[in-house]
Amino acid sequence: MRKSLRLSAISLLVPVVLSLVLSSCATGGRRQAAETPEAVPSKGPTLSKAEQVAKATELFRQVVDILGDSDRKTAVPKMEVLYKKIIDDYPEAPVAQECYWRLILIYLRDYTPPQFGKAEEYHRRFVGRYPDSQFRREIEDSMAKAYYTGGKWSSLLALYTPEVKRYIESGKLDRPQEMFLYAEAKMNLGDLVEAEKGYRIVVSLFPATREGSLAKMRLEKIAKAKETGRK
Repeated sequence: MRKSLRLSAISLLVPVVLSLVLSSCATGGRRQAAETPEAVPSKGPTLSKAEQVAKATELFRQVVDILGDSDRKTAVPKMEVLYKKIIDDYPEAPVAQECYWRLILIYLRDYTPPQFGKAEEYHRRFVGRYPDSQFRREIEDSMAKAYYTGGKWSSLLALYTPEVKRYIESGKLDRPQEMFLYAEAKMNLGDLVEAEKGYRIVVSLFPATREGSLAKMRLEKIAKAKETGRK
């Protein structure tokens, strides 16, 4: 009797165990398939540069149409979508570089408060892909202005520190802006020694510029502060 009960219990358990085993195998199979590169959806064939240029140009025309048909506030979200599509889908089209700049301007000027994090992310992406682009200076000048206006001195310092390092290594400085704003950031962060060095370089190399005149005024202010501190 006991033997027959045991056999009966075993016969009932076998289908359950088999079901669990089969379910486990199926799950493991799905997991393995998901982890293999073959399971990643393909983005489709890569477009030629000519095809990218044609498609990007058409989207850019749509941006112009949007600006002509609606006010800036209404147009901005639609423009943002189109700029991102050009950047992501047609990076070989020359207009993609300009779209980075225009998208960053949206984050800096059309959002309240400015979306510095998004602007910085697209700046990083831009520099990584187009390090020698003519739009790099346009982008960084726009970011510097926004940092200065917003009092984001640490961000301004980080933006122009590479340029100052290049000057130290090469002795060459194309224009006064980078060094002057670097010195401004240093001064506002309380590092008067480094600020003074930066201002002196600007006055020495670019005395006739607006930055040169402002740097001279800053040096006079620092000198007075030192004199007052000694009294």
